[in-house]
Amino acid sequence: MLHDIFPDCITIAEDVSGMPALCLPLSLGGVGFDYRLAMAIPDMWIKLLKEKQDEDWDIANICWTLTNRRHGEKTIAYAESHDQAYAYLPKPPSESDADNSRLVGDKTILFWLCDKELYTNMSTITDCTPIIARGMSLHKMIRLLTHSLGGEGYLNFEGETIPCHIE
Repeated sequence: MLHDIFPDCITIAEDVSGMPALCLPLSLGGVGFDYRLAMAIPDMWIKLLKEKQDEDWDIANICWTLTNRRHGEKTIAYAESHDQAYAYLPKPPSESDADNSRLVGDKTILFWLCDKELYTNMSTITDCTPIIARGMSLHKMIRLLTHSLGGEGYLNFEGETIPCHIE
């Protein structure tokens, strides 16, 4: 229906089920989305960062995950999103707590790579430390691999989501 009203619009499905025909046109019995998000990719990067040193990464497995998609189905790749970033969400009014919030998400990729040095060594007035230099290089490599192999489009993560409680 969207394509009938707005012929130039682009629709992207956020689906983890792998539903067949999600990106096929309605005329072929599909749901009609133009692209699907490659939602396994950011999970793969976070799992690697949590569980393995970068020198132990299995490049063949990384490449397989980045290219594992249904033939002919256009995919939007991304290395991280708001789901991976920390955010403080307001607790429902029924839950009582001193700060009335709960932490959701995880550390961003750069935080996994550089950790506490991000607070003190990401300035032009301090020398670049080996941890920051390595972290930034790996962060660029992760984005390059994701952009190059992950699909027909790339979604760039701009920053943390600022959630609000709507009543």
